[in-house]
Amino acid sequence: MSEEVGGRLRRLRAERGLTQRELAEPHYTAAYVSSVETGARTPSGDALRHFATQLGVDTGELLGVTSPRDDVRLDLDIAMAAADFLAGKCPALKMRRLARRAERIGRARQAGLAWLWLARYSESDDRPRLIAAAEAALTEDVPPYRELAMALRANVLIGWGEPHHGMHLLRTALDASLDGYPHPLLLLTLRGYLAEGHLRLGETAQAAQHASEALRLARGDEEILAELTENQRRLAEAYLDGGRVADAATAVSVLHDLLHERALRPVLARCLFARALVRRADDLEGALADLRASKAAAPDHAVTLELADLCRELGRLDDAATLLTEAAEAIPADSPYSASLMFQRGSLALARGDLEAAEAGFAHATDVAALHDARGVLAASVDKAGGLLLDQGRVEEAADLLRRGLLLLGAEEDSPGR
Repeated sequence: MSEEVGGRLRRLRAERGLTQRELAEPHYTAAYVSSVETGARTPSGDALRHFATQLGVDTGELLGVTSPRDDVRLDLDIAMAAADFLAGKCPALKMRRLARRAERIGRARQAGLAWLWLARYSESDDRPRLIAAAEAALTEDVPPYRELAMALRANVLIGWGEPHHGMHLLRTALDASLDGYPHPLLLLTLRGYLAEGHLRLGETAQAAQHASEALRLARGDEEILAELTENQRRLAEAYLDGGRVADAATAVSVLHDLLHERALRPVLARCLFARALVRRADDLEGALADLRASKAAAPDHAVTLELADLCRELGRLDDAATLLTEAAEAIPADSPYSASLMFQRGSLALARGDLEAAEAGFAHATDVAALHDARGVLAASVDKAGGLLLDQGRVEEAADLLRRGLLLLGAEEDSPGR
């Protein structure tokens, strides 16, 4: 036993970069730590508690055993590290240590959840490996936990230009969940990712359908979820301090669900955007509310431009102008969104009766759209500019513009004799 404890103590000390003296002080000596690490001495209970405190672990981890309370404490530590991710901090090293710790003591679910959080917030090429680690840890678990890792893999595939494979995984998981394990968080995740995938594929109606289902399952906006998260954390801590371990375990499980839902905030913002695109057909005010909520949740160039266009359509021209100014400051000149920005400026100028500015805006939009191969904006710009010229009786200029637009869109120019 002394040798096993000593080996764990040595490994944990090395992982944290501590010297024997740093671990020992102020109550023990480096020589004492050395004798424990080599197995020459068995540490007392007080020494174990001191070492555990210095290392930031439970005494059970040093002894190679854990209690139900230790398991709940580990769950709570993972939740708090996840909350740091959501707060914009970067506790990757802390979360990685928790994952390794969970693996060492045979807690696969906790390890899988820790790897899942690391994968969700990783910006490096390491992301696929982290997802694979989460999937491996959760492979024997019940579907609601196992499928969360699969859903993240599918979402990553969609973002990396493999939407059809990713969408197939999501649809398969959704069907299985509805038939067997309709866990609310998992359904919310799958519906949200499906909505985002359909948006990327340009399938607006399907995106809006899944988006509406996802938004129906959501418990509230970020402010509400943050409040619920803090209350749940305090509840779990209180149960744990009071020795009510079973109640604490239930509270921590709810806490994890709330944290995962908060992590879906950018996805739910896209769901609001998808629903707004469909609502514009018959509910302009509803679409306006969705777009504003989407922009507040996760700023996005496409949302800002859509919101500006809707404000113009509703006659709120000053609001549209403010949004376009904001977009102009945020959208780089080499971004494909710059073509839409130019088109929106031309449309706003036309709504204000400034024909000269409108003509210039549509001309600029045509050039930028051609540069970025933004065919939809190109066609709309040529159409608007052509109509503007015709309204002014400038028929030949309109014909020249139409001819140029067709050439830019790929039409073949007539040759002499044809």
